[in-house]
Amino acid sequence: MKKVSQLIGSFALGAMMALPSFAQPLVQPNSPDYNPKATYDGPYKLNTWSISAHFGPSMFFGDLREYDFWPVTKTSSDSHKESGTFQGGLTLNKQLSYLFGARLDASLGNLRGMKRRTYNRYFEGNYFDVSLSGTVNLKGLLMGPNKMKRWKIDAYAGIGQVFYDATAYDLTGGVKLRETGNMNDWIVPTGLNVNYEVTPRIDIGLDFRLTHTNSDYLDATYGGDYDRTPNSFNIADQKTSRKGNSELDSYGYGAVQVTYKLGKKALKVQKVDGKWDYKPEEGGYYHLRYTDPRVLVKPPKILTLEEMDSVAKANRPKDIDPRLLLDTDGDGVSDFFDKEPNSPAGSIVDGAGRVLDFDSYVKNALATGAACSEIFANVTFDTDKNVLKPEFQELLKNVAALMNKNGCRLQLAGHTDRRASDRYNIALSKRRVEAVKNFLINEAGLQDPSKVIVDYFGSFKPIADSATRPGLQKNRRVELKLLP
Repeated sequence: MKKVSQLIGSFALGAMMALPSFAQPLVQPNSPDYNPKATYDGPYKLNTWSISAHFGPSMFFGDLREYDFWPVTKTSSDSHKESGTFQGGLTLNKQLSYLFGARLDASLGNLRGMKRRTYNRYFEGNYFDVSLSGTVNLKGLLMGPNKMKRWKIDAYAGIGQVFYDATAYDLTGGVKLRETGNMNDWIVPTGLNVNYEVTPRIDIGLDFRLTHTNSDYLDATYGGDYDRTPNSFNIADQKTSRKGNSELDSYGYGAVQVTYKLGKKALKVQKVDGKWDYKPEEGGYYHLRYTDPRVLVKPPKILTLEEMDSVAKANRPKDIDPRLLLDTDGDGVSDFFDKEPNSPAGSIVDGAGRVLDFDSYVKNALATGAACSEIFANVTFDTDKNVLKPEFQELLKNVAALMNKNGCRLQLAGHTDRRASDRYNIALSKRRVEAVKNFLINEAGLQDPSKVIVDYFGSFKPIADSATRPGLQKNRRVELKLLP
């Protein structure tokens, strides 16, 4: 049975060591020195590990207990009093979330007790226990993250094992009556832990614990049924530590505790103008023991009109050269790039705006098989019409022949003047583009319609002043852009 208990205890300790893996992050950190083993994966990264040392008086609760704070004596008189009982230990803490955590405890101490009535004996013994417990942040649960900000109050309960030995003596003569030898059994620790944050690294506090055991033999004495067999506690051949008719033994302590918070670049929140001012952007980490990750998420700022105007002015791009937006001669090349900004209306130009003899260009390209160059031309329309004028039909037939021969592509963009609603102008510019494309396919003999790219903009991209008749005529157009 002892070996089985030790095996189960080892398994529990192994499970504790695996617990941190459940809190490892799933996303990339927001700091270059982020350590996934030391932080919590919330809106901001927080430290989560700490280690505590505790020391204080211990107390036994069982058969050999007469009064809560009565001194143990070895004789019937109170002249010979034993020294007090103490324990000390270490605790490894892992905060899994702001409200819940886990702790691994190891404690070493001694116990004493006596009872004159019925038993007339006292005992003294030593113990070592180890346990794994879950914790609940009562202060955070009941009061929230910002009230009693420096305080942390946890309730905890868990499971573990105790290893102990004890010796019982006759109270009158001090004769040794029984020794337990080295024994072990299950324990269930319960307690309350109160801490105060002193520095970013150090907490001080108190730890109050009551440990329930699965044994009636911590005091080397089995309790009996006193009404029927008054001396049943004196049985000498018990085979396990759980025999006896009385309640199982327990023990506890009240201890002073010092905690060191682990992790990189520890921060401690400060008050500014009466409010807690969190600044995780300073390059450090708050601790999940005292910081709810939700308080680090700052609410979005609602800008005033003046602030929005200031932001817009600060982010305003540099002014665009107005020549990029103008095409004075309407040849499809903006004045900024146009080498000949005063080309005659309807001229065929290259990518630099230079006037070309389109017929000569087409004949030369068809004869030599030269690669296509970027060439611009405009096909204009009458007011509110999408019917091709005869003077542009020969132009489009030459374009189709060049596309069939050299594999050129053609980009068509439809436009209107501004004398209608935007919705109507968009539809009219689309009809003009389709008229040109249909002529290329059905009349000019274009073999591959997929090489024609179409778009239409209504009156949103004028190339001339719409306040004049010549300007209106230039804006009623389909731009042809021959591409390699």
